[in-house]
Amino acid sequence: MKRYYLIAGFFMVAALMASYWTDIQNGYVELQKNNTNLPYILDMEADNGLPDFAQKTVRVEEAYIFAMENQELVMYISCYCGCANMQHSDKLIEHKSLKECYIKPDGSFEPHASSCKLCNDITLEVKELIGQGYSLKESRIIIDEKYSGRGVGTDTPLPP
Repeated sequence: MKRYYLIAGFFMVAALMASYWTDIQNGYVELQKNNTNLPYILDMEADNGLPDFAQKTVRVEEAYIFAMENQELVMYISCYCGCANMQHSDKLIEHKSLKECYIKPDGSFEPHASSCKLCNDITLEVKELIGQGYSLKESRIIIDEKYSGRGVGTDTPLPP
């Protein structure tokens, strides 16, 4: 008799867990769609207008999307990867800010940041700082203090 109750109890718990699991999944998906406080989740299948080189990894894509959508912010952030005077292929890159690691002056996408971990680190840190409520000026100070020891930065104007 105990065995019968044990087996019946097991199946009841399994059935309840299965029904709750579906509700949890649906609730989480709904929460993800409606809650703007959740981290930005990238849809690698979505057509976001980025070239292939900017979609190398989720991290690179996230950095390109942030830079593309926040050009007025990243134009005031210095880059410390050495891109201020870096040779790429047969031409010299003369970046003036982190923005130019992603977006060329003519508005097209710059491939440099697709293979530069430091550019992505700085960009995603700025995204995080702004998301935490730091001002652009505060974010710039934090970035400069953290990364300036890595090398010569771009000659970037301070934010207004």
